[in-house]
Amino acid sequence: MRIQTDVEAAIARRITTVLFATTSLHSTAMVAIFTVTSIIAVRLTGSDASAGVPTTVLALGRAAGAYPVGWLMDRLGRRIGLSAGLLTATVGAATGALAVLQDSFWLLLGGAFFIGMSRSAVEQTRYIAAEVQPAGRRAKAIGLIVFSGAVGSLASRLVMELNARLTAATGIANMAGPWLMAIVFMGLGLLLNQALLRPDPLQIGRRLVARTSEQRKRAVWKVRPMRQIFRRPNVLLAAAVMALAQLSMMVVMVVTPLHMDYEGFSTLSISNALMLHTLGMFAFAALTGWLINWLGRVPVIWMGAAVLAGAGLVGFAAGTLLSIYAAVFLLGLGWNLCHIAGSALLSDELISQERGRVQGITEVVVGVTVAVGSLASGSIYGGYGYTGANAAVLCIVAVLALAVFVARWAEARGATIAPELGGAPPG
Repeated sequence: MRIQTDVEAAIARRITTVLFATTSLHSTAMVAIFTVTSIIAVRLTGSDASAGVPTTVLALGRAAGAYPVGWLMDRLGRRIGLSAGLLTATVGAATGALAVLQDSFWLLLGGAFFIGMSRSAVEQTRYIAAEVQPAGRRAKAIGLIVFSGAVGSLASRLVMELNARLTAATGIANMAGPWLMAIVFMGLGLLLNQALLRPDPLQIGRRLVARTSEQRKRAVWKVRPMRQIFRRPNVLLAAAVMALAQLSMMVVMVVTPLHMDYEGFSTLSISNALMLHTLGMFAFAALTGWLINWLGRVPVIWMGAAVLAGAGLVGFAAGTLLSIYAAVFLLGLGWNLCHIAGSALLSDELISQERGRVQGITEVVVGVTVAVGSLASGSIYGGYGYTGANAAVLCIVAVLALAVFVARWAEARGATIAPELGGAPPG
């Protein structure tokens, strides 16, 4: 039994390492692309209002791909679903590069849509990492995968420096370079995933759940209808927290590169701002996982809401490069706390056979919310400037706080009848 446990632990570590690597490669490409996308959109259309359109289309792609990817992962396995997403990302990067070279706004939107579809698959990696771990280690596993974004953040800074050299050496358009290099990163991630994500995490997760004493005691548990799952307060709260945290971040970050460009800051300064933002998003993910295990899911959500509010206040008064750096860093950190705590809360409520589709539906909710925010961000910036975008963050945080209060009240009110309704599923 001890040998079997050690072997399974080694397999879980290897799977987590592969997921960490593929997510890092995808994150590197995404940050590099995001650095230039809003600027490209405005240059191609001549309108500030178009700054958020590619990000809106990306979010719609994320929403469109989320449930099919979840269904594919539940039916054919996690490796096939993730590989399909990475292949789509490669196609999207190629389309985006062609858009810049051909001065085509519509091709740019097509590339953004494909990238968004890939994002819906890669967002599942944190749940996949949690799936192969016992319940007590899930938050830590999720935190580790989210931390991979810090690698992407730092690597993207190197990508932008390499892009400048590539432009000087080859004469390729400066804005096309990040898209071209993204093809390489996405393709490499696809190869790693397809070759090394074995055995499939879905099989491991099912064996792990079936072997727990809690599952044996509750052998009556079967896969529940989606409607029943989404009536649970904690499931709704998890989806709301992740969606609202993402929305607050996107309203500001879609227009930050454009704002800095208008203020006369260099592309390198814009890249630095995005690097600091993504470091806030990912660098403390392991610490967040530890905090969640120590304090609980909901207290960490409250911490995240407080940090997001602080980011909105700093950004509202931002007038210097350093203040912009501070605001976007805090914005990323607040998202980190809410995102990981919400992910852990959702994972706790599900069994393996439900995770792919429920997480897919949650990604649809997040994607649609972000699409609305991204589309509105350009108009908010055009009408009210950078202060208006940050004021929107404060409004979103107020809604997030209300969602937590309502969900906790509903959970407490329903606690006494949970056995009749079926309660929460085993891990």
